[in-house]
Amino acid sequence: MKRFVPVFIFIAVFTSCQLQRVTVDLYSPPKLEYPPELRSLMVTSRYVPATGIYEDVQWGSYESVDSVKWALAESLVDSLAARIVEGNHFLVKIRHYPRMLRNNTDSLPEALPWEGMVSLAKKEFVRGILVLEGFDIRYKEETVSIPDKGFIATLRVEVILAIRVYEPEKRRLVDEKIYTFSKSFKSTGKSPSEARSDLPDTHTSAVFACSQAAADYAELIRPDVITGDRVYYSKGDSLMRVADSAVQAGKWGRAEAKWNYEAYNAKDSLTRAKASFNMALACEMDGRLNQAVGFARRSEMIRPDKKTREYITLLEAKLAEYRKRVENGEIIRNW
Repeated sequence: MKRFVPVFIFIAVFTSCQLQRVTVDLYSPPKLEYPPELRSLMVTSRYVPATGIYEDVQWGSYESVDSVKWALAESLVDSLAARIVEGNHFLVKIRHYPRMLRNNTDSLPEALPWEGMVSLAKKEFVRGILVLEGFDIRYKEETVSIPDKGFIATLRVEVILAIRVYEPEKRRLVDEKIYTFSKSFKSTGKSPSEARSDLPDTHTSAVFACSQAAADYAELIRPDVITGDRVYYSKGDSLMRVADSAVQAGKWGRAEAKWNYEAYNAKDSLTRAKASFNMALACEMDGRLNQAVGFARRSEMIRPDKKTREYITLLEAKLAEYRKRVENGEIIRNW
């Protein structure tokens, strides 16, 4: 046995020398979670505030249109896109007035045909399509007398958004709900009329309320980012070295592509194990915990290692905590 101890020590030291410590941004799930692969999104609307027979409205034949309300709905598309792209988790593009069946209510109409959504997603090079299916805006005003202080006037603006998020490639709906967001405006005065006079007009208040509604929805789906210290294998063959250079340049996507190839196609088992370990880190960073656990276990199966076993324990604990939060309703996952 003694003759093997130095060899074992050499292997342990050699392996540890190949591990590079790095501080990374780790995905933390939002209140309303989209699938991890849904990172490119098109935002559009099928709502039109038109009068006429509903079947005719669906196909674009209107008796009359509320142009102000229509403009507000279209501005919501712009605001949603601008808010969602904040944080750099999503790539977002805007499409106004696409060819699709219209809706003139604040409810969720029948979902759009998958064939058309698949075609649109391919045309726009996106994984998901967020559609403002319905829209409405309502105003509630009240004035309250405060003894010895005058009057307080309040204008509450409610914005109703009927939203569907389509993932055409998998033909599933990621979100399908009617949301109500509100924004209140207050002013004071010595008389009811004076208090009301300082409130914004309906159009101005609607613009602010719609902008706030877009921000509130974006907040629901925007993941948090927490920093953490991790390790990865930086040494190895030429592709492992290329991946390490990509990490140093902050190009994690390129590094992941190299590791994923090496995890299955490297000539030696040590490189496959190291690449699998690194893939576990890439998946954890992106919120793909199931895949992260799978790659870590694969690394351990190919070449057992204490550091890998510790990482598996960490990942399994994170996955169990995530599932508990989904079960308790802290995280909404509709897919």
